[in-house]
Amino acid sequence: MGPLPPLKPAGVGSGLGEPRTIEGILDAVSCLADGQPVYALMQGNANVLTQPAANSCQVGRAQSGALVRVEGIYQTSDTLPLVSMDRRQLSQGAVLADPVGYVEDIQPLFEQTCAACHGPVAQTMGLVVTEYEALQKGGQNGTVLTPGDPNASKLWDVINTGSMPLIGELSPEQKRLVYAWILSGAPETRPDPPAAADLWFKISPVDYNTVANSCDVTEGDTGSFIPATQVRIASCAAIPTAEQLAQIRPSARPSAQTASLRSDVLPADVEASADDAGASAEAAAEVDAEAVAATSVQPVTPRVSAAAGQTRIQAAPLGLGAPTDADPWLIGRGGFCVEQRLAQRLENSHGITSLAFAPDGRLFIGLDAPSTGEADPNILFDAFHPSRSVVVYNTASSDQFYTPILEESGRITGLAYAGGAVYLNRAGEVGRIVDGGSYERLAIGFPVNGRLFHANNGIAVSNGWLYVSAGGVRDGFSDGIINPGDGDIPAETQAVNIASGGNGYGARLVRAPLDRLLTERNIGVFQTAARGFRNPYGIGVDPFGRIWVTDNGATNVGEEYLAGDEINLFDPASLTGSGEASTPFYGFPIALSGQNKEWWTVPTLPLLNTAAPTGITWAYGTIFFAQYGRNPGLYRLASSGGELVAERVMLGWPIQAVTTAPDGAIWIGTGNGGLYRLSPGCN
Repeated sequence: MGPLPPLKPAGVGSGLGEPRTIEGILDAVSCLADGQPVYALMQGNANVLTQPAANSCQVGRAQSGALVRVEGIYQTSDTLPLVSMDRRQLSQGAVLADPVGYVEDIQPLFEQTCAACHGPVAQTMGLVVTEYEALQKGGQNGTVLTPGDPNASKLWDVINTGSMPLIGELSPEQKRLVYAWILSGAPETRPDPPAAADLWFKISPVDYNTVANSCDVTEGDTGSFIPATQVRIASCAAIPTAEQLAQIRPSARPSAQTASLRSDVLPADVEASADDAGASAEAAAEVDAEAVAATSVQPVTPRVSAAAGQTRIQAAPLGLGAPTDADPWLIGRGGFCVEQRLAQRLENSHGITSLAFAPDGRLFIGLDAPSTGEADPNILFDAFHPSRSVVVYNTASSDQFYTPILEESGRITGLAYAGGAVYLNRAGEVGRIVDGGSYERLAIGFPVNGRLFHANNGIAVSNGWLYVSAGGVRDGFSDGIINPGDGDIPAETQAVNIASGGNGYGARLVRAPLDRLLTERNIGVFQTAARGFRNPYGIGVDPFGRIWVTDNGATNVGEEYLAGDEINLFDPASLTGSGEASTPFYGFPIALSGQNKEWWTVPTLPLLNTAAPTGITWAYGTIFFAQYGRNPGLYRLASSGGELVAERVMLGWPIQAVTTAPDGAIWIGTGNGGLYRLSPGCN
């Protein structure tokens, strides 16, 4: 067993954990300084700009009533954030989350612990620390304080090492206080919080509608900025609940001052004075509210899961309690043993994205940058960054070594072994590596949205077919509700085309005859097997030749709606007709529009919104799948009273890959490089 990771994130956009209600700028600063996102509700329409300045280039439009994810707070025209959830971008402004001043905090501490040697009576080496100006001046050997840089400050050095004060070392909390004070610039008094009118929020690119740029975007433009006055702060770390949102629904429209900030980037025909702009903003908000009310999602009746008998799952419930964060971390529940492998080689240096076994026990592993800790956005959000690799590991050995067989690859999210070759999904393409050979591309052209991790994800070979779970490029809620209109084109066809961005190989489960794919090597060989997904991820094949698919539903969706996070079961034998129209249509995005149509296939198991299921596999007579969103970990399906229930058998985050070994054991791979073997039989 490996040690507990130093930080188990409570959100990062996934809705993991419970949302903490927050109010005001200081709460938002505190949340971001902890590395967590802030969720806020738009109080009116706002242009999204490339820089935190009213005269920068417009790249999109955030709609009134939309929920946005705030990733940083900037002051007007500043190139560096006041505070950011990216800890590498933390600035001195981050200390506003817990402001420290000399008069309020440091002086009382020094009077208590340092006055005997450096106070009014005795001034050892000419240094006085109980008066602000005297401390700034220093002593006989010069200054002891470098505001903004604790590591360059002699004061911090002697306190941190414990050599001072002589009466006894400061407590960790007292040291933290001194460090934070120096880092913030060693102010004499606690700083006042900045006014919202002077601040800009950097929001997630998936939370607004893009528009054609009306000006040239320069190399330095970073995008996604809106005025802080346009939102109401709602929660920290996780998406707010419906009850929390109900308390902050738009009650006050944008002020004239807010509107005037935006007036010089509005089209010329709607430019106005500050007063006129404020009135226009109010009128626009009223119109938008009516439009939203007319087209908003209507709550849908919770769908009933498929009968357990239809799934051929005979496993009985283990009687485990509901998931809680008090579960043991990476320790099996319900009688499962957990054994860690390759800890010295992978942990915290790589992330495991995919796993696949050969019949002889070789394990193929897809590697990526770690998805925990300080992520490099150049890698994290770039599906084609040449840092990925595939290695093979002999699981029968007890050593810590593996052999690379593919280096410098695009993102790899799916592996499958068949007929002497490992097949893999790379961002936008499918290929294979024959034993002892090099990589061969078989098809290219799947849609990719790197920032959303949408691409061709899972892969499987079954009964002569190669299956690929191909993600869409649209969120479906943050990007606007997918609600197909009237016309000659069927609603289900319109919906899936919108979700896929018009790419016939996205937002679908697709398949290709393996022999034809190896001969023709063209994406045109693929055909739709099932539609209606948002971002289908894992694929598992059961002993009956059926395909199990996990689907990541929409984000920023209230609990009263079903967002499309679900486990789906596709039986190839059910395809009786020809053409895409005869294929089944699963729960997203129609789940958002409330259109209960006869062509809507009921999911085998609906999951909580933002559950974000990933890998899936058949083992020990049932299905095991992973979640990296809400209630993360490894789950097992069981048949109970004619329906299916899911029980968490291991807490873990983020589990991305799940597969079954030739001996029947379950193997999982995590985003921080953890590789684990699970088998039943432990107390």
